[in-house]
Amino acid sequence: MLLGISCLIIFREYLLGDRLLIFNDIGSDTWQQYIMIYTGIVNHLRSGEFALWDFTNGLGINVFNFNLFDPFLMLLYGIGVVLGPAHMLIYINVIQILKILAAGMACYWFVSQFSFSWQAKLLAAYVYGLNGFLLVWGQHYQFGTAVIYLPLLLGFCEKSVQKKKGRGFFPVMVFLCGIYSVYFTYMCLAATGLYLIFRILMLEGLTWKQRLGRFLLGCGEILLGIGMSMVIFLPMAEILLGVSTRLDSSGTSFWKFVKRCFTPFAPKYYETLFKRIFSSNLQNGYGMAKATQHYMRNYYEDPVMFCSALSVFMDVQFLAVLWKSDMQKRAKRVLYAAALLIIVGVSFPIGGIVFNYFTIVSFRYTFVLMPVLVLLMAWMWDYLRKGGKVSLLLLAAVAVLMCVEYWSGYEQAGYAVYKRNILILTVTGILFAVCMLVLNYMKKQQIRKALMGVMAAGLAVSMVSEGAVNYENRVTMKKSDTPQEQMEQETQRYEAMWESEDDLVKYSAEAEKPQDFFRAIYRTDMQDCLSYLEENDSSFYRVEKDYMAGSLAMDSVAQGYRGVSTYNSVMNGWVKKFVEACCPQLFVSDQNHYVFWNQISDNWLAAFLGVKYILSGQKELDTSKYRMIRLEGGLYIHENLLDAETAHFYSTAISENSLSKLCTEETRDTLLGGAIALEDGTEIQNVSELDKLKTEAQKEKEQSSTVTLDAPVIDSRLTGSIHAETDGYALFMIPYENGWSLTIDGQETELLRGDIGFLACKVPEGNHTLTLTFQAPGLYSGALVSILCWILMIGGQVFLVLYKKKKTNKKTTALS
Repeated sequence: MLLGISCLIIFREYLLGDRLLIFNDIGSDTWQQYIMIYTGIVNHLRSGEFALWDFTNGLGINVFNFNLFDPFLMLLYGIGVVLGPAHMLIYINVIQILKILAAGMACYWFVSQFSFSWQAKLLAAYVYGLNGFLLVWGQHYQFGTAVIYLPLLLGFCEKSVQKKKGRGFFPVMVFLCGIYSVYFTYMCLAATGLYLIFRILMLEGLTWKQRLGRFLLGCGEILLGIGMSMVIFLPMAEILLGVSTRLDSSGTSFWKFVKRCFTPFAPKYYETLFKRIFSSNLQNGYGMAKATQHYMRNYYEDPVMFCSALSVFMDVQFLAVLWKSDMQKRAKRVLYAAALLIIVGVSFPIGGIVFNYFTIVSFRYTFVLMPVLVLLMAWMWDYLRKGGKVSLLLLAAVAVLMCVEYWSGYEQAGYAVYKRNILILTVTGILFAVCMLVLNYMKKQQIRKALMGVMAAGLAVSMVSEGAVNYENRVTMKKSDTPQEQMEQETQRYEAMWESEDDLVKYSAEAEKPQDFFRAIYRTDMQDCLSYLEENDSSFYRVEKDYMAGSLAMDSVAQGYRGVSTYNSVMNGWVKKFVEACCPQLFVSDQNHYVFWNQISDNWLAAFLGVKYILSGQKELDTSKYRMIRLEGGLYIHENLLDAETAHFYSTAISENSLSKLCTEETRDTLLGGAIALEDGTEIQNVSELDKLKTEAQKEKEQSSTVTLDAPVIDSRLTGSIHAETDGYALFMIPYENGWSLTIDGQETELLRGDIGFLACKVPEGNHTLTLTFQAPGLYSGALVSILCWILMIGGQVFLVLYKKKKTNKKTTALS
């Protein structure tokens, strides 16, 4: 209930006001990517055309790219299917609150595996539910679920270590995590594995053989759970580790790797680290123009360490008082070793490297520290409640450091909400220090209880204040668009505010920018245009627009047309290399955004990629490149005057290296139009050599040959035909990715990688039919492994039940 009330205060503007939990400041991924993808998934489910491949997302994407089996996103999809995608967006904030409540309950269950008081467990769960990672990175929707799964994994791991009832569900919990996200499952299980090691080392009265046995048993349960999830885990892993360049490693030698792990960060990192222990909002938060940013990287990417100032006081005190507690010596030594490991992990790059697949440094792993921090907090709470003494020197040191960081943050604060939050955190922080100081000398139980109550109240105030400032003064989507008749007036007011010399006024302008998102995305004339094209063109074509509507690059996903533009932080690495080499002008902002609306004048590239139609609010585009064919409402349909095909025929091949080396803005059309590029193609040193690779007769036959793809009923299966007047190659403008298979005239045919990033194949002379089919790689083999592991898990549980029953019956018989 306490968490629920706190959430009502934190999210009051989103629950009762006109705001949606969809941001267009530094959290713009929610607007520019996530909600568009969710809308696309819902639209496919509602139409019955959901497939494992989606051509509405850029050039095409494997849908296992998304967190399809996050339970909270599944709830969101269900709402969208029932109420419609537009209404779905209203419930994102409600689902965020459900995550916070679920995280609190999961943590309460985890700390309940230990003999803490109910007050200690309640406070630990409350702090965990509002921890910094869930409130900061949780704004990226699917990231927050990891914070819920981790304490559940640790709880079942603890049951396994202690051999408690219910430990048999440990593999099931691993399974749920495994189907949620490969990326976060790795981090969760790495943390669980370390927890398993330290907990087994803490146990008294066991031989090393017994410890090894329990460790191997725990590892076996983890592996069994991963095996049970393989039907989903393996296809997701194929994307992350096989297609994406997200986790590319530098491939350095061992000693260089060790040096990289233990080379200290720049001083800016430690400044941010210390500030983020006391608050996530001491260095200005969300970009835009409101104030100078002081983070090492940015609001999201830097370590997220906040679990309340009280947690800082208590966790530091834990290290000081542990040695004189009545805990066993073995357990003390292990806990100090664990503390040293955590300190080294966050102080040097090794933590961010190890928890990011041993590649580049990332600080997203810091969520694994949250259960540890609140666990120590719960222990210290009971320690103080029972009359334990604290280190006054450390108490004073933490208080001074806290005040220094809060003062520095106050001076940097760009908005009043930051200053207010810092003042509240400062007052409550000093209150914690004073209460702990008085508790050190006070023996009267009634006063001690009152002081503990004051600390609990201060904790609630500080956590609500810190939580609220994460969501205040944000540039968010509104639940309703600005009325059409007010758009001109509101736009003029917005532009006038942007002309102000005051940065705060400029930022306020962005927050109050008039919105037409829903009108732009759900305009009926757009659907009329798409319906017209579908009725009159049975080929597989692509559509683009010469304007932005709901997003920078993802309109096609929400509006249901096959385009080129997309935003994907886990982009297909082969396609990215093609764009880098041949058309870098598609990149906007970074190499994760592909945008075509500002390249409409390049109708040759449009034709090469299969963009046959342009939707525009203008009646006239360049008439030498496009012709207007229809008006639907306020949109004009323009057709590319060049033959825009999603498949091409070539009679000769050059090497990929030649294409990468020779391709420039001036030579691109000649190179891409003259020959296909293959790994083992002919090496050429100059573009002029391309013309010498073909005879005149061969050129004529190539010009007369065609490869045609039909419009797919579902995107994971395409049919088409080939008319080849000579042996050659077909290039399909479909991203090269494992999982695609090709049959020509019913015969399995090898797929090649053409033009660096696309599917291709050899084609014999003649007329042929073809079928391209996509099946998520790893799905079948993963399903087989999952079935076997589920049989093993269920069979093992049945065996244990029968064994225990038989053992009980023997005892009963012996007693009788």
